[in-house]
Amino acid sequence: MASPNKTLYEAEFSERLRTFLLLSGIQNEYSISNTLSQFFQNTNLSYMWDKDWSLWMGYVKTNKISTESPLPFPDRAWQFGSMVPKDSEWKTGPIKSKESIISSFKPIFVLVSIFLWSALYYLIIFRLL
Repeated sequence: MASPNKTLYEAEFSERLRTFLLLSGIQNEYSISNTLSQFFQNTNLSYMWDKDWSLWMGYVKTNKISTESPLPFPDRAWQFGSMVPKDSEWKTGPIKSKESIISSFKPIFVLVSIFLWSALYYLIIFRLL
């Protein structure tokens, strides 16, 4: 059955094709947009998902577009959420470092400096007038 809203169908179909190209390892936005533009200009969509998908797969085969990613996860996997494998070398925990004594006194230093500047302001304005 054909889709009743052709504009929404084309937007959804082009987004799925773009995701297909991203997940198959094509990282260049220019080549993705160029590929999609050539596909939509050279084919007549039937606005039926299964027929249009077979048209797309035929286009992929005739233009020899790679359908397998060179890596198990694409380079831009961060765009699709947290897809970092658990056994990767990337550390997901907080960075632990030794804190110096000076950094632990920082909040106290800020409060004391505010008090001292306020006291100095009070002395200058109200006592010297």
